[in-house]
Amino acid sequence: MKRRISQLAIAAAWIAVIAIAYATLAQVGFVYAIYFKLSPYLMRPAMQTYAHFEHVIAFAILGALFGFAYPRRLILVCCIVFGAAALLEILQTVTPDRHGTLIDALEKLAGGAAGIVFARTARLVWSAKDTPS
Repeated sequence: MKRRISQLAIAAAWIAVIAIAYATLAQVGFVYAIYFKLSPYLMRPAMQTYAHFEHVIAFAILGALFGFAYPRRLILVCCIVFGAAALLEILQTVTPDRHGTLIDALEKLAGGAAGIVFARTARLVWSAKDTPS
């Protein structure tokens, strides 16, 4: 059972990287379409505010997924999550309608770090519950 959950976490983490890469590098109209569908449910935030939260939340989820997928490989997890954040921002500079910025990269790095910390903390709490007192 644990092995199956681990395999699921690994698959979900890599699928999340692919989905984030697609959303990051796709035409900007794709991002606006998602925003206009979600904004009524999110109290209609300004597009810039939405983008800031989206960066942090997407990479927090990514960091948590990789943290759960590879719990004993912290350095690998950090390299993948932080490397993806940096690489995707750099790749945005070569797309015709997108732009990579330092602020966006920092938001993604902060979200990724928060997700990794969350996964490690959750695993510590769960393992503490499993050990008899």
